[in-house]
Amino acid sequence: MINNIITSLNNSLEEKGTHIQFNDSSYKPIKLSKENFHEIKTIKSNQRIAFIDGGNTEILKAPNFSLQLIRIYLTIYQNNKRIDSKKIEFYILINAINQEESITYKTQFFGIDKEIVKFDSFDKTIRQGQHRISISSIGNVIRRFTELETAKNITAELENNDIIILDGDLKSSITNEIDYLNRLYEKAIKKNITIAAISKTSELFTEKGNALIPILNELSPKEEWYYHPLVKIENQNHKADIYILKLNKNSKHTFKFEISNKTKYKIDEILSILKENSKDPVFLGYPYGLIEADNFARVSNKEKDYLMTIFLTKLGKNNEKIAQYLNTSNSHNILDSISY
Repeated sequence: MINNIITSLNNSLEEKGTHIQFNDSSYKPIKLSKENFHEIKTIKSNQRIAFIDGGNTEILKAPNFSLQLIRIYLTIYQNNKRIDSKKIEFYILINAINQEESITYKTQFFGIDKEIVKFDSFDKTIRQGQHRISISSIGNVIRRFTELETAKNITAELENNDIIILDGDLKSSITNEIDYLNRLYEKAIKKNITIAAISKTSELFTEKGNALIPILNELSPKEEWYYHPLVKIENQNHKADIYILKLNKNSKHTFKFEISNKTKYKIDEILSILKENSKDPVFLGYPYGLIEADNFARVSNKEKDYLMTIFLTKLGKNNEKIAQYLNTSNSHNILDSISY
């Protein structure tokens, strides 16, 4: 049976395809060609490059509330050396409330000066399927918005032609996300600061249903390379150019790279800087600035457990009352903890 599965899997990979597939007419695919591979050259540059990533963890959860810690980390490099870093931390308390005969998620901020924000619990840009949004998922949205806001704020400290690299992509897919991106672009345009993003994972397909990146790897040269053009984007919620990158010839990893087309950019200089920053063996071929940002933004399980203990202790006499709410969500944790 295992051999039959492997044979079937191998057969499914035979259909390569000739272009990237998007189920959206605002994306115009360009036929795959070896001519679209370009060498990543080594170019000396004094441009500063800022890497931004965020993390969040849920400390207390019930169907009607969620308490989370949000952490954003920013690190700036010049000539491949860190010259500055910054960490932003705050808590959010998300409550389910009734607003105009509908359940709305109200988010309050603690430890940072922000106004209350609200989300429709059936927001189609966040939910999966027809079910109400999990209240926990709002934390991911707040983290993403804060990453974009941090990028916007750091433009004041950067100079002309500097670079900001985000984790993820530059497509607006969540309600109000386009507003955060547009404010970031507005600030970046004034100094011609390049806004870009790298995705650690890619779900790009060819029209035959095959994964795009392995196919490009089969066609690619041996040295560091980037692939472009791949697709022409006419979507107003995705103001970017897409590249595929191999930042170290000895790496097994290839990444999707998006760069805002709202400012003029010099792709060879930008990719040269990223290539020099992608030599650490801990994750060869991935920018160390993003490794650092991910590491310092991440909230460990040990830290989460510590914070949970602190909050439950502080609740004191109300602990039993709160526990009734928490118990409605922790059944899976009990089953996961049972060993046979």
